[in-house]
Amino acid sequence: MAIDPMTALSIGQSVVGFFEAKKEADQQQAYYNANRQRAAQARDLKIQSLNQRLIQENEAIASQKMQLEIQELKKKGALTVAAGEAGVAGFSVDALYNDFTAQALRGKTVLSQQADAIEKQITLEKRGADAEAQNRINSVRQGEQPSFLAHAVGGAAKATGTYYSGLSETEQDAFLKRFSIG
Repeated sequence: MAIDPMTALSIGQSVVGFFEAKKEADQQQAYYNANRQRAAQARDLKIQSLNQRLIQENEAIASQKMQLEIQELKKKGALTVAAGEAGVAGFSVDALYNDFTAQALRGKTVLSQQADAIEKQITLEKRGADAEAQNRINSVRQGEQPSFLAHAVGGAAKATGTYYSGLSETEQDAFLKRFSIG
């Protein structure tokens, strides 16, 4: 039994349709992969920038702490010289020494708290960068490979319909009886 041209065309269209769907799925997957890579790169750059900012903030705070220590030493040195020149000693000089130390410690404590707050903020910003990257990745669908079986069954059904519609009424009745469809 020869296949008429319309049935063959129907089968051919189904095969071509499958390969076109496969090509589209491959292109979509390539787009998804490229988007995923760009999102990861953007996240990595943002995290590198945040790490650099954290380093700079910590260096600035360390410098401020050192300045507090230098001021404390200068004040204590000046007090020692002044007390020695005046011949003064005792609790009042010790109290001033302790006050200078306390001032420096309070300043360092405030700076340490600022450093902790900055580190927490940057950690949250890093998590935000991760979430942004994941959202960007999730915004693009992956390519879904077409089902060969679904295309084959659809093509066979279409080909059968095309073949059937090309038959005369008596041939259609014989076809239905032969395949017990009616």
